[in-house]
Parts: sequence; structure tokens; C-alpha cells
Amino acid sequence: MQERNPLELPEGINKRCDLPPEAYWHADKVNTPHAARRGYSTIGQNIKVGVNQFRIEGISGKDVYQYDVALSPVPNGAIVYKKAWDTKAFQGKLASYKLPWLYDNRKLAWSSTNVPSFSVEVDLGEDEGRPGREKNQFTVEVKQTCKVRLEALKGYLSGKIGWDNTVLECMSFLDHVLRQGPSERMRLIKRTLFNQYSETKQLNKVTEAIKGIYSAIRLNDSYNTGGMGLGVNVDVANQTFWVGQKFEQLARNFLSCMDRKWDNLDYEGLRKALLPVKVGGKGGSDAWGMSEAFKALRRLQNIRFEVKHRGESKVSKEHKVKGIAFDVKYGELGANAKAVTFNKKMPDGSTKTYNIADYYLQHYKTKIQHWYLPLIESTNAGLFPMEVCEVHRFNPYPFKLDPNQTSEMIKFAVQRPPQRKNEVLKMVQNLEWGQDRYLAHFGIKINPNMPMIPAKVLPNPVIQYAGRPVDPKMTGRWDLRGVKFVLPNKAPLVSWAFVIVDACIDKATADNFAKVFKTTYAGHGGKIVNDPKIYAPPRGTPVDQIVQGCYQKCGQENKSTPQILFYILRDKTAFIYDRFKQANDCGVACLSQMVQAQHVRKAQGQYCSNVCMKVNSKLGGQTSKIASKGKSAFFENTPTMMIGVDVSHGSTAAGSASTAAMCVSMDQQAAVYDAAVQTNGWGVEILQPANMHSMLGPLAVKWKRLCGKPPQHVFYLRDGVSEGQFAHVMEFEVEEMRKVFKEQLEFVPKITVIIATKRHHIRFFPERGDRNGNCLPGTLVEREVTHPFHYDFYLCSHVAIQGTARPVHYNVIHDECALKPDELQRILYQQCYQYCRSTTPVSLHPAVYYAHLAGARARHHENLASNAAPAPVDARHLVLKRPGPMSKGDGKTTTSRTADGPPPPPLLEVGSGGGRPDAITTFKNTMWWV
Repeated sequence: MQERNPLELPEGINKRCDLPPEAYWHADKVNTPHAARRGYSTIGQNIKVGVNQFRIEGISGKDVYQYDVALSPVPNGAIVYKKAWDTKAFQGKLASYKLPWLYDNRKLAWSSTNVPSFSVEVDLGEDEGRPGREKNQFTVEVKQTCKVRLEALKGYLSGKIGWDNTVLECMSFLDHVLRQGPSERMRLIKRTLFNQYSETKQLNKVTEAIKGIYSAIRLNDSYNTGGMGLGVNVDVANQTFWVGQKFEQLARNFLSCMDRKWDNLDYEGLRKALLPVKVGGKGGSDAWGMSEAFKALRRLQNIRFEVKHRGESKVSKEHKVKGIAFDVKYGELGANAKAVTFNKKMPDGSTKTYNIADYYLQHYKTKIQHWYLPLIESTNAGLFPMEVCEVHRFNPYPFKLDPNQTSEMIKFAVQRPPQRKNEVLKMVQNLEWGQDRYLAHFGIKINPNMPMIPAKVLPNPVIQYAGRPVDPKMTGRWDLRGVKFVLPNKAPLVSWAFVIVDACIDKATADNFAKVFKTTYAGHGGKIVNDPKIYAPPRGTPVDQIVQGCYQKCGQENKSTPQILFYILRDKTAFIYDRFKQANDCGVACLSQMVQAQHVRKAQGQYCSNVCMKVNSKLGGQTSKIASKGKSAFFENTPTMMIGVDVSHGSTAAGSASTAAMCVSMDQQAAVYDAAVQTNGWGVEILQPANMHSMLGPLAVKWKRLCGKPPQHVFYLRDGVSEGQFAHVMEFEVEEMRKVFKEQLEFVPKITVIIATKRHHIRFFPERGDRNGNCLPGTLVEREVTHPFHYDFYLCSHVAIQGTARPVHYNVIHDECALKPDELQRILYQQCYQYCRSTTPVSLHPAVYYAHLAGARARHHENLASNAAPAPVDARHLVLKRPGPMSKGDGKTTTSRTADGPPPPPLLEVGSGGGRPDAITTFKNTMWWV
């Protein structure tokens, strides 16, 4: 049976609200999947921090009436509802009630007026200057559906009643009333508001970043400290958009950004690049197919545009790109404005055939200059020549930014705390809460002053190296000078090599770096027997040949299986990096380390030390651990397993499936981890039951073998799930986890489930912070911005290198281990200092951080050649179907597919390209993903 989508709410509820987990419980079989708060921290230094969540000080207790808005006949697009609502005829009817109305631009409206059902005939064409067109005439029907009882929300926040749909309706109404006024003055895109004065930075010829205002109603526990229990989270939101320009210019610029060979194309060059090309057809005959440039241009799908050729139109009409027109029947010239024809009925009843270029000339007096370019196919109005289409601002850019775009975006987005605080306060002024007629009418008062709330700074741990502790104190950073790793590489380095890729440096430079690295690693306790070999394959040698050749040569010359290969790369090109990782991991099962040529030339000791941390962990060593002083006694005395899980989603257009990664601690200090990765369906966020068995089962057995007993307690840290999926984590993941432990260990430990997320807009501004104005490491916030009743807290465990620190929001949704808050928070914070490849604490617990890294590395193990991606679907929130019966002992669970098409192929196995058995075993028993 198909489970309900975790983000599916009752009909008529605004899905853009920041809703708590209980808003989604109705959709699941798990009842109240959230642990109750066990109290508050009692350790650490008390401080005050400002927070960008502004208190709501009052709301009217009067009921609000909710109405359903329907159109007859039912239109094809949602935009028609807004147009019908805005017509003069309908607005005239609303004005007769002399009180403001709220409208969600779709099917819901609210008013403080108790109005009987009514209907209004409207003509959209009349407002557009083209009255009388039948398809533009609708009947708008407004029907009262329920009362929004705001007293119910007050009852919930005071703990007098539980959560139900009446509280949910209140939250939805408040979210709409909050944004109604600003959205009439600004452009609303999802939860973010933009206006013509928004700060902008062009990232390249086709993309720009724009600063917007994020605002959302949130529940909080301020009721216990004199507030209402409601706040408005306001933050800076940086979003990427297409640059507004003529469509044919966008096409040229887009291609130049895609590949240098298309840079500075004139229109003749653009024509040639987009012409159809000969491809192999059925039966060995040639056929016309899309050129490489044409295929690239298809990424412009879903861009909204306006057409400017209709001189008589008083209102600009917006269209959306369905695709770039192509059909083999148009042959070598493609679907251009002279090739595509259509029949038009004439006034005398005859039919005349036009091509599009002639039609525009005769009917619109517009000569199509670039008639040879392919046509734009819109979703609702046929075909248009590129040159009559104009792309305006605020078209969201849906793709991942390339390295250059990312660099420019970071420069634009980064703001140190004082600057960001001022920006937030400026945005609050722009929202004009004090002058908002809707807020005033419904009795909603928001304090525009940034509140100062209580917080704590937890004491930092001491870091233990071999024979020497290091105390970073409150700086949140330390260095490796004069320290040895707590555990060096398990096997001495005998067979290893440096490989110069694409002749990016000379052998003498590589040899010098190898000597500096060897000296540095030995200084940190690394065990080394032989010097590394230096190889320089000829420029242009394919990656697979480089890897196979150097691996074989290294093994032969050292008479031992290669332990690790270093590759010296020219730059950070992701494509090259990915190819080498896959060839090493899946081809020969050899550990690898990439180093940049610019750093190799400098051969600095600090860089070598940073590389040593990663190499030592890959070779089975351990960088450091938390010293015993101040450590959690619970964790030391109780066999405890830390599990981190993350699911990432690739581009379905590129045939990339979702991948799941699980990292499990393998020692008493939870400093050394093992990982398992696998494909996880198409766009499925919840870990599939079969993956839980295949991934956790072997790791649990190994844990028991290494530790001598099964774990008594398990902390399951899950990243990447929204509040709407908390219950699904419990139902599908934790339930299967219990089965795995019972089958593999014959024992089910106590399990505590923690959701760790950084996808939020809460920021803290301490009275006294670090030199940049950020929170000190260990800053803990448990009040005011947390849930009124749930067990959640914010922890800032790291030092922000640039910008304003983003704290991690930890939600304890299930708590069988029952630690006191002091103990749990100490464990989570201290273990952030054990991250194996840095000399600073990390922002996210290492179990989750490692799962991120392992998941990213899993992308290099994808068998894309055999992927058969399903038909395009909105797969962002697909959920699992109820698992079928499981056969005992085989570790397999049957699940139905969540999208049309075959399931994704499994990842390529480590060493599947001919790796040696001993190499495969060694590889799998290391932290290969770091």
C-alpha cells in the first residue's frame, strides 16, 4: 500500500509554512514520534545572544472565516485563479464588504466577515484589453468552509490542548496574513520576497544572485518566559536567477558558459551549432538528430518569458518554456520559423497555410530576423521565434552552480555577524509590520526589535595526541606542530607512489614534495619503510590507463600490493577528480589521495600536515581522541554505537539515482568509522529497508567482533529530512534497524534517534563572540527559538571561517537511552573535535559529516552506463511503500518502486575492475572516503 507523502497536508493547508513535526503525524502510523524535553543544560557559561526570530506579542482572539475559491470551468493553470481574483468585477464585489480579504492565489481566502456563499462572472479578456473571448470567461464561486479559531492556537501553546487540525488552520492563516501585505509590494517566490531594489550580483552571463527577505511564522517556547509562543523568523535569503535578456541572447550566452568552444558565438555560429546532425537510425540508415549544442540548450526548459510582438495587447502575457522545438521531419535545417507551418481559417471559410515567419510579418508587421534559429515551444500557447521572447528577472535558476558561479555566490552571500544583523533589521523595516493593514485588522502585533535570549557556552574538551594533550580553550583551533597521531598507519608504507597527471609539474618538483611529505608524516608518527615512486604518464593518457599502469608498475617495483597512490592534478576540475576516484576505488581497489599542483610546488609543511591527517585515516590510523578529563562517563562505561546516515539525490536528467550512505563508529571513543553506500531508488529520501539490512548488518557484526560484545546503546543521527519525514524515519528506518540488530546480534540495544539539520534560517548574534562577532564554539541555545514541548536545541560547535555561523538544529525524536541533556549535549559537542581531517571542531557531528563524505564519494561509484532513469517526476519527496514480507535470515526486504521505470542499478563494487582480493579487503577496512 502506498504511504502518504510526508509533505501532504490536509486540503487547503499552506505547504509553505514552517510547521512542526506534529502537523504531519496524521499521515503516518507512528503516533507522536517526538521525545519530550528532559530538561535543560546545567553546565557551561551563561550568556545572551540576539536571534533573528522576532516575537509576536499579541493576536486577536476572534474567529476568522475561511473560504474556498473555485472557478467554473476549471482552468488549466493555477495562474488563472489569481487573474480572476484580480479582475475589476470580482474586486468590486469584495469591496462591497468593506473589510480586507486574504487570498493564497489559488483556492483559499480568509476574512473576518461572515459572508454567505456568492459567485461573480468575470472576463479575463476584458482586463487584458481583449473582451469577449469565451475561454477567458469564468464564474468565481466563493464558499465558506470553516472558522479559524485562533483561541485554539493559544490553547495549544499554553499546553491546555493537543495539536489538531484547528491549530494547523491557525498556523496556515497566520502565515498568509504575515506575507499578504509585503507580497502586494514585492515579488514573492516560495517563502522569499524580492523587490526592484534588492541587491544583485551577476555570477556569469546568464545567472545572477539576488538578496531576498525570508520570513516565516514559527512556534517557540517563549510562552514560558512571558511571550506568546510565536515568532517571525526573518533572514537574508540569497537566490540564483536567470539574467533577464532576449531569449536568443540568453541562448548564446548560455552556450558560451557551458563550453569554451561556444564562446563569443555570432548568430551565424549559433545557427550552425544548433543545426541537426546525422546520427545512426534504425536499420543502419542515417537520421537527423540533435546536435551537442541543441541538447545543452534543452536545459532552458521551464524558463518564464513574455512576448512583445502583439502591438494591440495592453497586458504582457507570461509563458513558460516547454522545450526547444525539434522534429526529424524538418530535416537538416530543423524546426525554424520558415520550416514550421500551420493552417489558419480565414473569414471567408477557406483555410490558408502559413509558415511562422510569414505569419508574423503579415499579422504583426514583425520581420523575423533570425528565422533560422529553432523555435521555442511554450506550455500553453504553441511556438514562438526566439527573438520575440524576452526573459525577465526572477526566473529561478534550478541547476547546481559550477565552481566559478559558486565562488562568486560565496563572495556575494558571505556577511559577518554585524553586517548580517544590520541587514536583517533593515529587512524587518522593509516588511513594515507597524503599517501593515492586514496585521492591524486581525490584531497581530510583532515586536520589530531583535530579542536577546539566554544561551550557554559549553566547556571545550582537551584533544589527546600520542603522549601529548592539546587544549584549544575557546579558540576552536589548534595545530599539529610537534604532535604525533594517537594511532599511526596500521601497516608501514612500503608500496606507494606519486603520479604526475597531464604533465602539470616536472619530476624534480614532485620528488621534492614527496620528500617533504615523507618527513612530515614520519614526524607525526607515520610508519614508512620505502620511498615513494614517481611516475609521469605521457600527456593525454586516458585515466583508466594511468591508474592501471601506475598501479601495476608500483606493485612490481616494490614487490608488494600498492597501498596508496597520490595523484598530482593541475586544478580542482571535478570531472578529472571523479574519474580518478572511480578508477582507483572500483577498478583496482587502491586508496588514493589527490593533491593540487600549486601546493606541490610550494611544498609547505602545513599543507603536508593537513594531507597527512587524511592519509593516516585512510591507512587505518587515528588522528586524535578526546582526553579522559571532562569526557562523558556514560560513553566511556557503556558500549555505545554512533550511526550517521545521509541520503543524497543526483540529477535524474543525468540518470543519477539517489544514494544512501551510512557511517558507523568502530571504537570506544567513536573516533574511527566504517562506511557503507548504495543506491536508494529515484529521489527517495527515506533509507530503503533492503539497504538498512545490507548496510547495517555487516557493520553491526564487525562492531561486535571488534568490541567483544553488542552495543548497549545506539545513537542514530540522521541528516537531510524535514519535519514532515520525522515519522517516516521512525516507521521505515528505525523499525528495520531493530530487525537488523535482532537478526545479526540477537540483541536489540536502546536507540536514541536525533535529526541533525543545518537547513534553517536561525542565526545567533552574541553579546561577546569571537573576533568576527560569531558565537564561540560550544554555544548552546535551548530556549525561545526551540519547540514549546519537543526535545530540540541549537548547537554551534565550530568556528566560522567566513560569514555568520549556522548552528546545527538537533531534534531528539526518540530517546530510549534517556541521557540527561548535559550528557547528550556534551557527547555531541565533544565528538565534533574528533573529526579526523581538521584541527578545528566541525559544525556537524562527525557521524553525519562522514556520511556526507561517503555519499559524495558514492557518486563516483555509480554505474551510469547501465542506468535507466525513470520518466521525469517530481521526486524530491517520494516516500517508500510499505515493505512486503521479509524472509527470515536472508536480510532482504521487498519494496515497491516509487517511480515508473526500473530501479537504479547498484553501485559498482570496490575492485570490480580486477582488484586483488587482499587489496579489496584492506580498502573496505579503512576510512577510504575521507
